[in-house]
Amino acid sequence: MLENDLVNATAPTASIDPSPLRANTSDTVQQTVEAMAMAVKTYALVYSGEILEGVFGYANVAQATAELADLSQVLVEQWMTPLSQLQPSGPALAWPLTMSALYPGQLYLSVVDQARHWLGLLAPDGFYTLPRFTAAAATDQAELTACHYSVALFQQQQERLALALKGAQMGTWDWDLAQGTITISEEQERLLGLTPDEFGGTYDTLFTHVHEDDQTTVQQALQQAIQLGQHYEIEFRVLHSDGQLRWLSSRGQVFKDGEHAPRLAGVTLDISEQKRVEAKIKLQSQRERLVAEIAQRIRRLLDLDSILEQTVTSVREFIEADRVIVVQCEADLSGQVIQEACSPSYPPMLGWVMRDPWSVGEKFLAHYRAGRGLAVEDIYTQNLPASQLGFLEYFQIQAEIVVPLLQDQTLWGLLIAHHCQAPRAWRMADVRLLQSLATQVGIAIQQAKMHRELTLANQQLRRMAYLDGLTQVANRRRLEQYLDQEWRRMSREDGSIALIMADIDCFKGYNDRYGHQAGDICLRLVARILTRAAKRPGDLVARYGGEEFVIVLPNTYLEGAESVAEDIRLMIRSHRIPHEESVVAKVVTLSLGVASAQPASGGSSADLIKQADEALYTAKNEGRDQVRVASPKRSR
Repeated sequence: MLENDLVNATAPTASIDPSPLRANTSDTVQQTVEAMAMAVKTYALVYSGEILEGVFGYANVAQATAELADLSQVLVEQWMTPLSQLQPSGPALAWPLTMSALYPGQLYLSVVDQARHWLGLLAPDGFYTLPRFTAAAATDQAELTACHYSVALFQQQQERLALALKGAQMGTWDWDLAQGTITISEEQERLLGLTPDEFGGTYDTLFTHVHEDDQTTVQQALQQAIQLGQHYEIEFRVLHSDGQLRWLSSRGQVFKDGEHAPRLAGVTLDISEQKRVEAKIKLQSQRERLVAEIAQRIRRLLDLDSILEQTVTSVREFIEADRVIVVQCEADLSGQVIQEACSPSYPPMLGWVMRDPWSVGEKFLAHYRAGRGLAVEDIYTQNLPASQLGFLEYFQIQAEIVVPLLQDQTLWGLLIAHHCQAPRAWRMADVRLLQSLATQVGIAIQQAKMHRELTLANQQLRRMAYLDGLTQVANRRRLEQYLDQEWRRMSREDGSIALIMADIDCFKGYNDRYGHQAGDICLRLVARILTRAAKRPGDLVARYGGEEFVIVLPNTYLEGAESVAEDIRLMIRSHRIPHEESVVAKVVTLSLGVASAQPASGGSSADLIKQADEALYTAKNEGRDQVRVASPKRSR
């Protein structure tokens, strides 16, 4: 069974009100009337705790007003119609089985007509309504009394409704679409910023003070409601004559019943406070999101410069500053601007070295070390020395916020926002934003420092892992890794790779004659000469073991590698390192073996090493101090 079928015994257009207005016996009459106006209800059910005590409607308001009751003081229970005074209307109605499911726990259901006027209460034992006039008096007198009563009740309802609407700061308006005339309440007039003689009763003068950016929106919403005969709901701004900007919310609908002229009626509320709270919440949300975004970047990025750059850019946009800088401070409190976001209208400060930043005086250091910032609304109220004032004027700084950047409780730098157009009354939210960001930047500084230290440590470890400790050229492990890497690359590119294997002649005799310390010096000198000979970035010099060295030459054919080997041999001789125990010459010499291969044709890097080693063996057996190439010789 549907709701509209529940009360056919009373009126075919009656229905259950699923959300009756509740009032408490301890509420005043004025509080209840205002609640009824806000909820657009013609009645209120009055409860004492969870027990229904009675019904209060505009008839009760009229009675209280007629007896000059103080509506702001008397309680609603004194003027309500008690539940016991409601009278049954006709025979008892059957309580539908679906009622308990539709309205669990409710013994009394409010019944209203199509216009939402209260008719009575539906209970399991019948339908109860307000007391009616009895037939004891004469019929004419009863009808006249009822008529007078109805008129008085209507007038009192109108007065109380107007009072309630005014108390709720709600304006009403009624637009006769046929005649083109508009009637508005005093409160509506006040809300729209209209003076008593300013509104002429026409559409053209109704929205005189609507903000120019919202006029089109308001007019389109009303025209659409008229054309489609539908409900409208809009929010817009009104600029009052005193310069005050207010936010209003208006809602209403078109009424076309065929019997009366079509009209558009609605109500208007002042929602400025709501908008102010929404703006504050939005600003707080934006601030928290900005801090969260920068914190997230810090967790992702390890580059301090990038983090600082994004920080100054975000802060400048968010608080609408003319310039935001990061100053890195030295121990003597001098500093340098290392990051900046600046409006093109003002001189940049990036790279500027400040010998004595005025905002880092002794009186501020205690605040900075505690992580607290400083907000200056007007530099001309700070009693600054002429030199400091001249510095600020040069950069057109008139107001600023300064917050410290701390690292391990030490003042690392400053995050500063400048306002250059004029002095500025900073909001506490702006200062808190910079302080929150300064905390995140402090974490970034520490993180970047740790990352740099870790990077340096890893680089040192890599050097130790891949460099020969004595000669500082690649060790054998690095040689094998690099040769394998280049072998695969040349295989993909169908290129050639060459290898030179060099050995210091008679090096055991050198150590025996001059000592191992001199031998180490000789090895280092030979390694430097080989490094200078390997001129291309891709060439690699490695110590193969003892007095043997290997040079890897990617993209090199046998002839080119042979030429490089001969140059190396001559360079070693030209240095004329004494070697009295040599059977070749009285200076240090090298024997060199050269091999080349095309990896795409097959073979392996191990085969290439073997070929170069065999060529070196040939060079040593045939007299040393010479270059020999692997056989068979391969050329392009």
